[in-house]
Amino acid sequence: MLSTKYKILYPVDFSKRSTLATQQVKVWVEHFRAVLDTLHIVDNNTSGPLTNLHDPALYQEQSRVVSRRTADLKHFSDHYFGENVARAVVLNGNIADQIQHFADREQADLIMLPRNHQRLIARIFHDSLTATLLERCKASIWMTEHLEVASPSVPNHILCTVQFGHDATADAHNHRILQTVRDLVSSFRAHVTFVHITGNKNTSEPSTELRTKALPMSWLEQARALFGSSVKLLRTSGSVIAGIRETARQIEADLIVVGRMHPGALSFGRQSRILKIDHAVHCPVLSVW
Repeated sequence: MLSTKYKILYPVDFSKRSTLATQQVKVWVEHFRAVLDTLHIVDNNTSGPLTNLHDPALYQEQSRVVSRRTADLKHFSDHYFGENVARAVVLNGNIADQIQHFADREQADLIMLPRNHQRLIARIFHDSLTATLLERCKASIWMTEHLEVASPSVPNHILCTVQFGHDATADAHNHRILQTVRDLVSSFRAHVTFVHITGNKNTSEPSTELRTKALPMSWLEQARALFGSSVKLLRTSGSVIAGIRETARQIEADLIVVGRMHPGALSFGRQSRILKIDHAVHCPVLSVW
């Protein structure tokens, strides 16, 4: 992950949030020595019948739109990232489909997504772009809806949530999370705190004690091998969202790392909890597949 081949994908829609997030993107590119691709999608849903390639007039108009956006994206990329951009690519089609296809094809390690908050009524009728990509993509996804308050400084205090299951897929997921956090700590010279939140509200107050009897030994061994025997695990109970929010506030976290839920229904499905975490905390959230 620390090699020069680490790949970051930054989808750009030319909105204010795209501009505000550029400083955050630069921090990650510089510290990971990453290859950065910027991507803009000419959305078929808003461009009308331009995808009818059998109509010469419509085809020409589509070509003009793509050409204009290509010039716009090059200017945007040169202005905000300079020589850090490997490629500035414009594609035509469904936004989620094209971002997923590009990320999979280029084997992106990280997708950075500034986003708007999606209200409850909106989630009832359609899935947000972020929720869709969380469901589909294998790349880690960085997101925040708090760009006005999120500082572009280097993350110093990372809070990582951990959950434990009873099958091999849960172990593999936890392994990917630990490897990601290890690289974050190394690249940013950051401190990490882990938190395990249970739904039992009768559990005692948060504690930094590592209770080995309650933890899978595989996770404990991996964590100690990567972060030393003094690895800190906070334990609390109740609502996951509230637990993360309060713990992040207590340790002054400037980055939250969470695992991706197993694929399932969108909107009110499993991935929506990650969007709720982003809404609740005032720092970026990194979701690991």
